[in-house]
Amino acid sequence: MSEALIIFKAIGSEQEKQMLLQKLLSSQERITLKDKFERVITMRVISVNSQGHLKCHPPEETAMNFQENSVFMANFQIGHEKYLFETKPVVHENYISLPVTHLYHLQRRRNFRYTLPQNYSATFVINYLNQAICSHQCRLLDLSTEGCAVEIHQEETELKLEDLVQAEIFLGDREPILVQGVIKNIRGRGVSHLVLGVEFNHLATPSEDKIIASLTDLQRELYFRKAG
Repeated sequence: MSEALIIFKAIGSEQEKQMLLQKLLSSQERITLKDKFERVITMRVISVNSQGHLKCHPPEETAMNFQENSVFMANFQIGHEKYLFETKPVVHENYISLPVTHLYHLQRRRNFRYTLPQNYSATFVINYLNQAICSHQCRLLDLSTEGCAVEIHQEETELKLEDLVQAEIFLGDREPILVQGVIKNIRGRGVSHLVLGVEFNHLATPSEDKIIASLTDLQRELYFRKAG
């Protein structure tokens, strides 16, 4: 249960990269860029050169005020397949050039869980236990759209199998994600903690989207940090 919810597969060869970018050009799909300030910009590809640079129409709704060497994460979709790359936009008079580096194919694995890094801020706060108001803070160990595992101090509360929990998931500084589920397993960890396996029994679409987006962002950060 420790495999990633979203797996990045590197597009390694230049030939494969060129073929993919040509498909992007033919599809007329737009590219979405996001910077570290969560600014989102979309643009359409005009052409692709032999170095794998995308020539794009400037976005109509956004001033072309990119700072030099600003790093953006870009993504696009061809059919049902999604791709991600890193770029430093170069602004010209009538167009924007996007060098494509570290191109990845996002492969979804909905039944697998992503193990959170130990040094990453990931918290599971139980607000209702069997519909009774409470406040129990847990360390989030792993997560998928199907469920999660959390660690809690065993003196925090008495918990039983099939207890119903409603909780908020906090990942880094992102907005909390609302979930509800049932405790499906309980095991000890050391002398003072328990690990709870929670299976989500109702996950609203916005919450599912937030889980996928948050884990994608987290893996993206780790992969590009390693690649850089």
